[in-house]
Amino acid sequence: MKKSIYTKKGIYLFLLLAFLAGGCRKEQGKKEQAQKAAPVPEILVNTPEEENVTYTYEYPAYLEAEQTVNLVARVSGFLEKILYTPGQLVKAGQLLFVIEPKPYIDQVKAAESQVKSAEAQLAYAKASYERMKEAVQTKAISEIDYLQAQSTYNSALASLDNARAQLNTARINLNYCYIKAPFDGRVSRNLVDQANFVAGSVQPTTLATTYKDKRMYVYFNMAYAEYQNLPPVKANLSPNDPLRFLTVTDAADPHRQWKGELDYTSPNVDLQTGTVNIRAIIENPHEELLSGMYVTISVPYRNVKDALLIPESSIGTNQTGRFVYIIDRDNRVELKPVTVGVLESDGMRQIISGIRRDDRYVVEALMSVRPGMSVKPVTRK
Repeated sequence: MKKSIYTKKGIYLFLLLAFLAGGCRKEQGKKEQAQKAAPVPEILVNTPEEENVTYTYEYPAYLEAEQTVNLVARVSGFLEKILYTPGQLVKAGQLLFVIEPKPYIDQVKAAESQVKSAEAQLAYAKASYERMKEAVQTKAISEIDYLQAQSTYNSALASLDNARAQLNTARINLNYCYIKAPFDGRVSRNLVDQANFVAGSVQPTTLATTYKDKRMYVYFNMAYAEYQNLPPVKANLSPNDPLRFLTVTDAADPHRQWKGELDYTSPNVDLQTGTVNIRAIIENPHEELLSGMYVTISVPYRNVKDALLIPESSIGTNQTGRFVYIIDRDNRVELKPVTVGVLESDGMRQIISGIRRDDRYVVEALMSVRPGMSVKPVTRK
């Protein structure tokens, strides 16, 4: 009787398990059918662009005028005239300051008189010497009288030379009373007001500063290791060579840029900083650049032709580095580690290695894809 009960329980348990297993198989089949029926997501893809890329170094720099000259008073006197407007453009030779010239005019006149007197004394001494020279040959005078005449003549020559030197000095000092612009350029404000006394003969006094700024120098310091990558300063590069010209950007306004060329490199490395002092030169025809401005300078050092570029936003980052999702031939997502290069101003990043020219990369929605995922690649028209 007990055996029959256990047999029936076993049959019921077997039937229950079979029923549950059938239900699970049906549920799994439904899931697989649902997955097969689900639409494959559309993913925007593209292939890398090919462009020439120029590598650059960027450094802070400052500007100086091509030539800066202090206008210095070298004679003493009252400052009689200021003949310019501070900050204005002036021409070479334009009169800017007048220091009281009257005392120096008088000195010139006195020196001219001394020259005339010395010339007269020389003429008399020369005539006397010539007569003595003839007389000594006939023994009409003593040898001592002849030597005296010769000495007087030589002394008169020296006196004339001295008088002429004094006249030249007086004229130079008079010329110092009229201070002129040394070149075309701008002039700072006057540092001494009109009617003030300047003691230029005792201590040179700066009246103003002139700036020749049609061309500007750009000074910056470059690390020696990076300096070695630059082409020679005087290299014969063509006008179309991307390594020839550098870019100067206003530190206060990135939209203001100018082109320039390297002009000078220091012959030594600074022991304290390990840098090389470098100078570039840029044209400044509209005088919009000012001496002392701070700028950023971009110096090209290498050009890569037909470089592969993709948007920076299409590149992901994980613990191993940078990567790009690409779509293989079966339209499945694949993760590719990449080595990146320079970032262009338009947001395109160079890919040095990791993908090929014909690879299709995922443009956006990087968080929505994963390796092995099937997708429907589409391109933007």
